Amino acid sequence: MRPWTHPVGEPVIVAKAKGCVVTDIHGKEFLDLTAGYFVNNAGHCHPKIIAAATRQLGEVLQVSGKHGTVAAIKLAKRLIQLGPKSLNKAFFSTGGSESNEFALKLARQYTKKTDVAYLENGYHGLSLGSLEVTASEKYRESAGKPLGKDNYAVPAAYCYRCKWGPAATCKVECLDGLDAQFEARPQTAAVIAEVVQAVGGLAPPQKWWDRMDRTRKARGILLIADEVQTGLGRTGKMFAVEHYGLEPEIMTGGKGLSGGVGSLAVTTASDALVKNFFGGTTPTSGGNAVSSAAGLAMIETLLEEKLIENAAKMGRYFTEAAWALQDPWIGDVRFTGLLGGIELVSDRANKTILGKAEVARIKDHLHAQGMLITISGYHGNCLRLQPPLSVSAAQIDQFVAALRKALVAIRAGT
Repeated sequence: MRPWTHPVGEPVIVAKAKGCVVTDIHGKEFLDLTAGYFVNNAGHCHPKIIAAATRQLGEVLQVSGKHGTVAAIKLAKRLIQLGPKSLNKAFFSTGGSESNEFALKLARQYTKKTDVAYLENGYHGLSLGSLEVTASEKYRESAGKPLGKDNYAVPAAYCYRCKWGPAATCKVECLDGLDAQFEARPQTAAVIAEVVQAVGGLAPPQKWWDRMDRTRKARGILLIADEVQTGLGRTGKMFAVEHYGLEPEIMTGGKGLSGGVGSLAVTTASDALVKNFFGGTTPTSGGNAVSSAAGLAMIETLLEEKLIENAAKMGRYFTEAAWALQDPWIGDVRFTGLLGGIELVSDRANKTILGKAEVARIKDHLHAQGMLITISGYHGNCLRLQPPLSVSAAQIDQFVAALRKALVAIRAGT
């Protein structure tokens, strides 16, 4: 029983993995442009992460949530050192959806308010609570309707398809009605947002976040920065909030936090917010010692091997290489570090969305060439590209060559 239906050639049963490459049980190699579903930021099976996890296996595995381990404390301290100055405490759970649910609980407890605003196109998880602040109707309907009415969508910055005009003349008109929305919802506790949206790789301009931050602060609304996918070097900074100088009251993380060893997530907040926080016990495996040790080793690996700098550099390289194809079906290329998307269109001048059948065939063609990717975006027409941060220019060239073949073949009907 699997979480979704599979296109041609999937699921891939992986027998081994190293760096940016996975090998299936038949010996076929794939370049993994998903980093193990956005988890292996330092690459698959990094020896430093393996060594740290192996050492921890001989010391402590798991203890009661009432207690703690040296590994979890060290990881918490490192996260607070590296994160925004507004954050002082870390609470561990076991997955990104869960970390966001604890963030929602924390915001509501602290403010004594019930409503939470989320961005159009926003994704924050698939458990019931996180679905309440996830925009996708497909995902929301999976839980059965109706969901609660305490949460509501506010505009996101989709600059490529902005109805007010080109970026050069942007006056952030998309947020003109934001204050009125907040005025109409006085019980709003927080805004939850990925600072750069992983779904489609949407990165707002600085002035968009300046205005959003100014407007929500004026009404005492907290900011929950969801860094589950964008954190830990993915965007070319340790955390995506650094691109905009944001100081959120709450920040969450997950996916790559465990270094690929088990499952680990975190909710961080200020001292003031957590002073009277009641979590209602703790997730059984939250802050698992082996996952914590592996996560700390992963963070140190990112820093020691300059993988965050590589992410920024390779994101620029990927952008230039994709545009250099000069393919009529490539409408937009969006990378912030190695959080990226290539939006496909059938008519570049009119930005006509390429049909889902054609997009699926392109993905299948890439798969046949040994490329693992996912499809994303507001309209389901974006190639989602989030390789390990250790990816090389040669590997990007390999993908771009495969993409060229796929686009030409599908357009020709072959």
